[in-house]
Amino acid sequence: MSVQFIFFYDLLSSDYQKVEVDSGVESVQLPCKAIVRFLKDTKVEDDRTVHVYENGCDQHEQQHRFYRGRTEMNRNPLEFRDLSLTLKHPTDDDNSTYTYIILSNQNKLSASVCTAHVVFLFLSVPQVDVDSGEASILLPCKTTQNLPRNAKIEWWDRFNRKVHMYENGSDQLEDQGNRYRDRTQINEDLLETGDLSLTLKYPTDWDADIYTCTVCNREGKKILMKQVELKVRGQCCCWVCQLK
Repeated sequence: MSVQFIFFYDLLSSDYQKVEVDSGVESVQLPCKAIVRFLKDTKVEDDRTVHVYENGCDQHEQQHRFYRGRTEMNRNPLEFRDLSLTLKHPTDDDNSTYTYIILSNQNKLSASVCTAHVVFLFLSVPQVDVDSGEASILLPCKTTQNLPRNAKIEWWDRFNRKVHMYENGSDQLEDQGNRYRDRTQINEDLLETGDLSLTLKYPTDWDADIYTCTVCNREGKKILMKQVELKVRGQCCCWVCQLK
């Protein structure tokens, strides 16, 4: 078993790699290329089950739900020795260390770890700063894509609270989070201009967060995702205690 491990230890082109990408990109590739040919029954997976490839096809049922519909590998990865993984619509929650683990099933009784390849993913999220007590702050989100007229634009905070929603030519605020009521505004011609920026009124330090803007088509497919981090300086309120 130890001989097999040593043989496969240098299968990959490097021990680790660092990948940096800006928020809003459609996808990012986590590179992993082998320098020798694999056995046909080799199994490729990562440490948290982001993606599994085995027996000539993807095994989505073994994938963690957080990555469902967001990962893709090249066709015939073992034949071309390119195990790179494409991760769609990355966000700051995807900032992590990804490990490719290759299991050899040549021995049908047990699978052995042949090698591991590490990729560090860093997503750069733009930041805006504002002083607590200002009248408003603009959370920028612009695109050059041609957006469909039936597109749905949503803004969310990090706790999955709906900040704002625009659909069918108007705001749809029925499900808006209570803390954002009467405090948000979006451009009326956003689909024509591609300016999806959100105005947040009366920001306080409670609003410091990472906000996500998503655009979906009529079928519900996500076609755009961008994030922005809001930093608020100062206190939203203070208490004064006087001892008599």
